[in-house]
Amino acid sequence: MAIHRLPPLHALHVFETVARLGGVRAAAAELNVTPPAVSHQLDKLEGFLGAPLFIRRGRNLVLTEGARDYLTEVRPGLEAIGRATSVATQETQREVLTVAAPPTLTTMWLIPKLRGFSEAFPDYDVRLLDRMTFNPEERGVDIAIEYRFEPDPDLVSMQVLSDEVVALTSVGYAETHGIAGLDDLEGMTLIETERRLTSWKKILAGRSWLKHQRFLSVSYSLHAFEAAARGSGVALGNRANAERMLAEGRLCIPFELPPDMLPPAPCYFMSAVSHRQRQPRVRAFWDWLLSEISS
Repeated sequence: MAIHRLPPLHALHVFETVARLGGVRAAAAELNVTPPAVSHQLDKLEGFLGAPLFIRRGRNLVLTEGARDYLTEVRPGLEAIGRATSVATQETQREVLTVAAPPTLTTMWLIPKLRGFSEAFPDYDVRLLDRMTFNPEERGVDIAIEYRFEPDPDLVSMQVLSDEVVALTSVGYAETHGIAGLDDLEGMTLIETERRLTSWKKILAGRSWLKHQRFLSVSYSLHAFEAAARGSGVALGNRANAERMLAEGRLCIPFELPPDMLPPAPCYFMSAVSHRQRQPRVRAFWDWLLSEISS
């Protein structure tokens, strides 16, 4: 198989670091180099690609649209190179379980439970990656929790959660504005998650006041939860993802959404390639998570 022309790897690493940390100085500190050295590598990559990577907004660097798409494509490759290098150089003798899952599910639902896995299986290290679905060709992933409408027939899959969509806001916001139903949302700020298939615009379609409504759009549900908890408006989210913030009182469900107004939604499936699903570390995580869900 022919290999396409490749960019300078060091410049690519620097680019990913700047994009992740949001600035040249922060990236220089992490990479233990000078800010001019970071800028030089960015210039080198921009010259290779023939396109700008960042635009400056005040003191912050913001990815261009093309650079954002490029980073989405190359980041899994950089992660795979890092994992393969760790194995090749034998940086660790401990066995590592790599789990891929959607960012909000990882932050709000999986991470709070992981202490139990680590206590039950102390010989395994855990590596978490952000993925919405599982690509079997990505060999560095042992097991995934996928967000999809139906399981991949080529994988061993089991549904672990449904996408039970609920309205979410702070107790203070709901009480101040008297929010007890859909029509009470008129004039409120509605928080939309761009990657969520169920949206306020679909649920409220046909209401004359919708075209005058204020919206706050975010990339991930965890951002929507935080905005709602701080009284910025009313969000949509998965009940299981929000369960910790609901239990803490940071969020509340001001009313239940009518089921007939909700479009079909994907579910969360635990998936693995069949031969990997039989590996001890993967089987241990599989059985542990099923036990957590059923308890």
